[in-house]
Amino acid sequence: MQSGYTAHITPSEWRWVIFVSVGLVLFAFTPFLLMFLGNVPSADWQFMGLLHNHRDGATYLSKMMLGSEREWLVHFQHTPEDHSGAFIQVIYPILGHVARLTNLPLVALFHVARVAASLFMYMATYQLASSIWMRLRTRRIFFLLLAVGSGLGWLYAPLTGGMVDTPDLSIPEAFPFYSSLVNVHFPLTLACLALLASIVIEAFRPGADEEPGVNNGGLIAVLLSLALAFLYPQALVPIGGGLALYVAIRWIRAGYPSMRELRWLLVVVLPAVPMAAYYMAVVMYNPAMAEWNSQNVTSAPSPLALVLGLGVPLLMALPGIYRALRRFEADGDQFILIWLLVMLVMVYLPTNIQRRFAVGMMIPIVYFATRSLEDFWFQHVNRRWRYRLFAFVVPFMLLTPLLVLLTPLQKLVVNKLEDSGGLFLERDYVAAFEWLNARARLDDVVLASENVSLWLPSWAGMRVVYGHPYETLDAEVKQQQVLDWFDSGTSGDCDALLDRYNIRFVVVGPQERALGETTCPDGLTAVFTYGSVTIYAN
Repeated sequence: MQSGYTAHITPSEWRWVIFVSVGLVLFAFTPFLLMFLGNVPSADWQFMGLLHNHRDGATYLSKMMLGSEREWLVHFQHTPEDHSGAFIQVIYPILGHVARLTNLPLVALFHVARVAASLFMYMATYQLASSIWMRLRTRRIFFLLLAVGSGLGWLYAPLTGGMVDTPDLSIPEAFPFYSSLVNVHFPLTLACLALLASIVIEAFRPGADEEPGVNNGGLIAVLLSLALAFLYPQALVPIGGGLALYVAIRWIRAGYPSMRELRWLLVVVLPAVPMAAYYMAVVMYNPAMAEWNSQNVTSAPSPLALVLGLGVPLLMALPGIYRALRRFEADGDQFILIWLLVMLVMVYLPTNIQRRFAVGMMIPIVYFATRSLEDFWFQHVNRRWRYRLFAFVVPFMLLTPLLVLLTPLQKLVVNKLEDSGGLFLERDYVAAFEWLNARARLDDVVLASENVSLWLPSWAGMRVVYGHPYETLDAEVKQQQVLDWFDSGTSGDCDALLDRYNIRFVVVGPQERALGETTCPDGLTAVFTYGSVTIYAN
């Protein structure tokens, strides 16, 4: 590593950042390469296009499908009821419009957008590093720790019988590399948080006296706040609340309020207020969105699981956190420390979205880890051993990212694609999806098993009875209704479910037959058969 100093990011630095970022993105696609080299799936199976967090990923694709059909408002396609749409998760309908204009497949565009978002995230985190430190070595340490830093989930999960409640195994939005695996809006959110933090640090640096404006980050802060309001509104609560508390503490210490600091606070907070009011109104007055919100429960991990999930970076950060608490200096420590503390408080407040407030948690943790390395750990380690120790620590932290990266391939190794939870479907379903896509409308309802229903909205552009635990309204009831219908031993009235949800088509294939020897389709008309899959019309 170079040990020079610079106030700005040089072209050679950007080349290094881009080179490492591209390497991380390529590394994230290693499982896809391994599947290709291993000739998986076989000719009898269809890979559905997503590996990590594929159940939520299928809902993102369904929203892209809405956009490709010229829709802007999100309607949950994994539930059969008609309901009012809402302007939420707008990035995916936008991508759907792009797919319509470019004629790109939805899955392909999803991955292209994920790559672009990941590269932007990595570059934004280096921009944050450059706004804090002038030393190149320190910037690169921060960048690498933030990019691949993770906890002890790789050790905790096996010791607890497979529990995955540590943040590094269950909260991808807290970890940059993990976030790059699962969707588009997580890495974009982390990029916006990093850039917004860099602007705040510059604006509140000792001696800074500029008012927020077009040329000094004020306008960018407004745009970043708006972007976060659309991408991940929960992220604004810790950083906005932390900034408000930070400004209040500065006023108390100074003995008087600063209008300049108030303006910077308003630049960050005010742009998101209209969207916050809109989201509140949606949850209060849109019954479908209210039901979705009530089902979308993401509880906080236990304090022990949180500590283990932050692992080595947290251990490295402890001297820096202690120093910040003791000295409370205004060179960035104050704001970053308050942001972290507000984040921790929000995570453990009694809400149903506790984990959502952990978004970006590794940013302040790695900030203090980097400060600790330069100001404490390197001072207590012989110069000859510093880089050797760092070279050991980074691969050690890579163990959990490796576990997360390769876990979806577990079923492939033992050749149990039927137990993949919907990652793969029997290939005959593809022909059925194509047949339905050519004939169905967005508001048509189809009945199928859970794994098949997960993908029908994005592959065939239809609604399903049950397909997702959050986006199917009254999900537990509908899940049982589907199971009962396909199991003639517990199904009371075959026609009742069809009439209740105005079901137009029923899909029966290997996934449905695995639920039971149902006789319910016997009274329906078979309109399409391909191999082991038959579609019935109601």
